[in-house]
Amino acid sequence: MAASAEVPIRWQALMDHVAINMDAHATWVGTSTQAAKHEHDSLRRVAAAYRAMAWAAGSAAQAMLAMKDLPAAPHDPARRDAAAWAAWMRDKIRMQRELAAMLEQHAAASERALAAQR
Repeated sequence: MAASAEVPIRWQALMDHVAINMDAHATWVGTSTQAAKHEHDSLRRVAAAYRAMAWAAGSAAQAMLAMKDLPAAPHDPARRDAAAWAAWMRDKIRMQRELAAMLEQHAAASERALAAQR
């Protein structure tokens, strides 16, 4: 479990980073018009939700890292549903790859947006 804590740790960092940008964008747009206030307030809500995801990821990572020193517990092979576990694992792998592909697409779009600002 501890070895897999890197996933929520990286997720936490990304979610915190995005929240910073949402807050900065909210400050930038301001509240001088009704439309600006709506966008500002919406961006603040999104930033808060991103910070909540970051907090949850950090909490999960801490719990996972704390498991590093637990003694090995017996695992009764007769209680394991190998077929269900394999199906779950295949779904997890598919979702991980889909998430990785989507993150790559978003990173490429962010790169294009950055390049357009130069």
